[in-house]
Amino acid sequence: MLSQAVDVVGHAHTLEARPREEVHNVGVRPSIQAGATAVLVGLAALVVTSPVALATSAWVGGGAIAVGLRDGAPAYAVAGVLIVTGVALVVTLWATIPGIWRGRTRPVIVSLIVVLILIAIALTRSWTVVIASWVPRPVALVVIAIAAVALIVSLVRRPQRQRPVVGVAPAVAGVVGAYVLVAAIAALPAQGIPEFPRPPWVAAFQPGPGTAQPIAVAPAPQNPALAAGAWSTIHNDAWMTDAYPVGSLPDPESSEVVSFFAGGDCASLLWNDLGEIVAVCVSPTEVRAYVLDAATLDPLVERRISERPLAADALTNFSGGGYAVLDSQQRLVTPLPGGVIARFDGRRLTLVDEFVVASALQPDEGITSVVPDWSGALWFVGRQGTVGLLDPATGAASSLLTGPGATAVDIENSFAVIQGGGAYIVTGAELLRLDAVGGKPSVTWRVPYDRGVRLKPGQTSRASGTTPTVFGDDGRYVAITDNAEPRMNVVVVDTASDDPVVHCTVPVFGDGESATDNSLIALGESLIVENNYGYTVTAVTGGHTTTAGLTRIDVDDAGCTVAWESTDVTIPSLVSKGVAADGAVLTYSKESSLLGVDAWWFTAVEVGSGEVLWRRLAGVGPLLNNHYAAGYLGPDGSVYVGTISGIVAMTSGN
Repeated sequence: MLSQAVDVVGHAHTLEARPREEVHNVGVRPSIQAGATAVLVGLAALVVTSPVALATSAWVGGGAIAVGLRDGAPAYAVAGVLIVTGVALVVTLWATIPGIWRGRTRPVIVSLIVVLILIAIALTRSWTVVIASWVPRPVALVVIAIAAVALIVSLVRRPQRQRPVVGVAPAVAGVVGAYVLVAAIAALPAQGIPEFPRPPWVAAFQPGPGTAQPIAVAPAPQNPALAAGAWSTIHNDAWMTDAYPVGSLPDPESSEVVSFFAGGDCASLLWNDLGEIVAVCVSPTEVRAYVLDAATLDPLVERRISERPLAADALTNFSGGGYAVLDSQQRLVTPLPGGVIARFDGRRLTLVDEFVVASALQPDEGITSVVPDWSGALWFVGRQGTVGLLDPATGAASSLLTGPGATAVDIENSFAVIQGGGAYIVTGAELLRLDAVGGKPSVTWRVPYDRGVRLKPGQTSRASGTTPTVFGDDGRYVAITDNAEPRMNVVVVDTASDDPVVHCTVPVFGDGESATDNSLIALGESLIVENNYGYTVTAVTGGHTTTAGLTRIDVDDAGCTVAWESTDVTIPSLVSKGVAADGAVLTYSKESSLLGVDAWWFTAVEVGSGEVLWRRLAGVGPLLNNHYAAGYLGPDGSVYVGTISGIVAMTSGN
């Protein structure tokens, strides 16, 4: 009996020992597996974003939340929350690595959820937000996908668990939360745009090899219905030349850089007769107007001039305030949502009058732009192809649809007006000249162009991205770009006769990487065109940028020739300007950064050679993005750029 009992007890011990031995033996393999999974998750975190981009996003996101709430700009507060949420996702990925290494199940599940979210984002047009600038997109996707597979295997295999690392999650959350809070507190007392402090390896000023050589340029004729000078429209004048025949750029090395948070994209900056800036700034939910001190950007007057219905295309819909002008009576003239054209006093922003022209538009059609002609009549264009003419004395408006056969067609840009009551308008299919006949708009001629086969990245519509530019003796030429493949063309139309002819068609930039959504610059008989291929709001984050390109084309009686082509400057989306006194193109550039630095630069390029004259840092961070807004040379010689969140300036001190 005793021997039988011993045998039973021994057998029991054997049964107990065997599973323990099996667990121990199997546990060796899962520990290796867990370590490999942790390493793969770490690699995935490395290809997601750089530490600099992560720190920038957290800092700017916190600032955006603070100033958005302070200034009643909910869109920017929400954007800040989204930015900080993105930071939290990446930080969470890093924070799960110790737990994954120790075979814990919960960190594996959390990490897998984060990785799957990142893969989903990486497969969209916003992939630059979650893929670091130093690694190609396909490589990053492969690395992240391998990490996801490893995490799934870890869940299935269930490696031996070790004790958790206590306090990692609270510590990480506390550090990130404190960092964001400090950024928010730092942004509250300042009027400027939230930005990341300049990294020590980024110079504030970079000289270039170019040399300033003044050029003589005759000014466009003064439209008597617009304010005098080159500060009455986003494109400077009635011919939309984007050129300054007078005025010089400031010394970029000694100038001070200041900014103003406006809670909207400030595309149109105009100057009243007191030398003050009149700005119209559009957010996804409202339109605001400001009168600003030109030297300090301190707000003198502020007015919320309209609500704006929230729409999916809010960031690429420029109707209802994107284009505004200042007329000869110092009135701000701007379209507003709901088919309204309003005029405000350009000094105090009091409403002078407004006209509801919705009946002259298509249902729900927004007004893209309003410009007075030489007689003072107000021409306006709608996003669905309407061109209208408003008599402000009577309030009567007439219109027509400009698509072939009087059909709808998109109009996404402003337009030029000329002496005699005519207007040049580019639609999604044609370049048109219209004239006022009996107080009504009438199409005089049409010139079709190649609108391409796709909406290219960098454009807001599958069409020409340019406002027509008038130049040459007596406005002989009108220039636009098309949307052709494999290369976009600059198209110059000769209007000297009643039967206009295409004077030249010049392909620019690289095959498959050629697009612009900004007006041409006309300096004398030369045109400057920039490449915006690849631009979206998210495409220029985390150290990424667009495709470089700037080209000068000379026009004469014989045709057109390319004077130079440059890839030394990358212009994501600015309405660049020509400055005759300096022989320079004033632009706003962003170069790629392996470290993930989003530095934006005031930039001058020599017109004669295409070489860079200088770069001056405007700031670091996504809210310094100009997002299709324009650059300006003010009457005092200061430089201004409208941004997605306000205005940044390089002041002359005059």
